[in-house]
Amino acid sequence: MATNKHAQIRYTILDRCFSNFNRKYTYDSLLEEVNAKLYELGTEGIQQRQLKYDIKYMESDEGWSIHLDEDLKDGKKRVLRYKDRGFSIANHPLNVSDSEQLETTLAILSRYKHRTEFAWLEELIPRIEQSFNLVTNGSETVIGYQENIDLKGREHLGVLFNLILKKKQIKLIYEPYGKPQIEVVFNPYYLKQFNNRWFLFGFNPEYQSLSNYPLDRIVFIEELSSDFDASNINWLDYFDDFIGVTRPENASEVEVKLKFTEDRIQYVLTKPLHGTQKLDRSDASGLTILIKVRPNRELYQMLLSYGADLQVIEPSGVRDNMRLIIEEMTKMY
Repeated sequence: MATNKHAQIRYTILDRCFSNFNRKYTYDSLLEEVNAKLYELGTEGIQQRQLKYDIKYMESDEGWSIHLDEDLKDGKKRVLRYKDRGFSIANHPLNVSDSEQLETTLAILSRYKHRTEFAWLEELIPRIEQSFNLVTNGSETVIGYQENIDLKGREHLGVLFNLILKKKQIKLIYEPYGKPQIEVVFNPYYLKQFNNRWFLFGFNPEYQSLSNYPLDRIVFIEELSSDFDASNINWLDYFDDFIGVTRPENASEVEVKLKFTEDRIQYVLTKPLHGTQKLDRSDASGLTILIKVRPNRELYQMLLSYGADLQVIEPSGVRDNMRLIIEEMTKMY
């Protein structure tokens, strides 16, 4: 078994290659793939002997008991690929070594979860502990998360994540709702989850603009040979001035004044609609809040979800659009 600090990186790369049914990896091309990543990290590469040790470990009971297709060939060279298309060590129960390392990592992370910038660890740590059965006080599930395990496109997440890190251009086969499939050449930059769906953001060379594609409409992904330069977009800030994933480039930020009923205002105060939310101090009732956003479809969907508990006060454009939507809805009933 390889025990040095880069072993897990090599296993992850090999797992990704074994899972890629769109490319034929031989020992030589696997070695190139692994070493390319190690060189990026500023460390020495490995020899083919070490590569074969790594694969043997992954095949062992101590590893993940992986099963590679014994019959695949590219000419006279063996092609190494999982026998089961759905297999990945990411979906496999942790081995003993992984469990020990993960528990140690979580113990270290726990030291920082009370710092403001790491508040997200409060949710992440129990989620990891439960997902990988690291909780020792009984086996009952004690926490649940909103998740759609049947959502199409989830299988693309790992592939796209690695392609973004590698800065590799891709070709997508994309199927819009009610329209024929299309081919899109794309520079993938960022993955974002919204409303229990995943979206891929990136640069579309054909239109010379940013685009986003929901993963559940992506039929096929092909890695191309072309590289692309890293995006200079600060993705942590990109979504600050709108709700959802649709950034209306031709719309300016507006301050939206919203008045809620007494029954609903406390819920909104404890679960803000947007990062800019604040109370309208000019309303003595304490029922009115202000948010500053670019109006888009997701904004209206969110506002409509509050039904009769919400009245849009300003601006007139948002108020009028709400009225038109409600009038159209009324015609259905």
